[in-house]
Amino acid sequence: TRKPVMSQVSPTNDKKRRRSSVSELARAKSADLRAIKRELAKDAPEWAKKFLPYFEMAIPVIAATMAAADIAAPHVIKYGTIAYTFVKEREELAYGILGFILCFFGGVYPALILTVETFYQCGWDRTCNAVMDIYEETVKVKKKFEEADMQAAIQEGNEKDAKEDDGEVPRAKFSKKMALFFEVCDPRKVQDAVGILWGNWLCVLAALNIYFAKVISLGQGIGEVIQRVLNQYIVPVLKVALPEKYHRWIPVLTGYVSKAIGVSVAWFFQAVLSATHSGIRGGIMMSRAGFQYLAKQDGKEYHQEDSIIDEVVGYSAAAIGIFLQIQSGFGLPFPVNIIMFPFTFAEWWIRWTLAGNDMF
Repeated sequence: TRKPVMSQVSPTNDKKRRRSSVSELARAKSADLRAIKRELAKDAPEWAKKFLPYFEMAIPVIAATMAAADIAAPHVIKYGTIAYTFVKEREELAYGILGFILCFFGGVYPALILTVETFYQCGWDRTCNAVMDIYEETVKVKKKFEEADMQAAIQEGNEKDAKEDDGEVPRAKFSKKMALFFEVCDPRKVQDAVGILWGNWLCVLAALNIYFAKVISLGQGIGEVIQRVLNQYIVPVLKVALPEKYHRWIPVLTGYVSKAIGVSVAWFFQAVLSATHSGIRGGIMMSRAGFQYLAKQDGKEYHQEDSIIDEVVGYSAAAIGIFLQIQSGFGLPFPVNIIMFPFTFAEWWIRWTLAGNDMF
């Protein structure tokens, strides 16, 4: 008998299909946003209409962000739930993994690690519940919109009127969606969730500003030194190379460059300190969690006071982690840098948020 041939989807075709689904979703979001813009152009006050051209220019970026969020949110919630369950069920392994991250990545993500720790101290369960409340409300509204669109398509016989063929969305359709939003969404629940997230984020920012104040001050000092060097050697060259009408931009640009270099150098010094502190802390945490897990698998209990083997292993791992981070310049090798890109983006966003007031 001949075995049936199983159809296989090549990775290239799978990537093309995912990319097309993202682009289609982004186009749908763009159409909805342009419908909102047309409605605002009709009824918005005159002062608000002045901002509509800027809103039109931002529509592609907003639509792409919304499409990416729609696609990524279910996966983030899914794997976040798996991680949360893993932490609850296998505490020793979870602490071991956390210790490994601190030991080998503590200098790469100092601001992000402190942010997570501050969120945890401010009320991790309340933060997670707030995120889940917002996600649940978003899913409810999205499901209601999809049901309404399906019912409208059935009633109209999948026919589009002349306005829709021209890209116009009827006023009634937009008003109906807004009515569905106010009908389905629980305002008190969303308000409480947003208030919790915003309050916790303010606590995190306060803690980060206090903890990293010395980094920002050091960055400013280094930037001032670099600024004097640029004024003495680089600015005269730029004044000769550039037309006189552009000379007023030279102090502004050199100021940004000097401050950026200064803050980057200061963060490098902070990364060395964070790598040392997190490496020792994470190495001990990883070794003790590992020995506890192995003892639990054998049905025994591990008492860290009775042995120094956990300190020996922990400090050895810390030395290796600190050395590797400094040797790599606190960069990540390929393909780890691609896998960790969301965390790297979050780290740099937090850093420049802290330094933002002093950069401008």
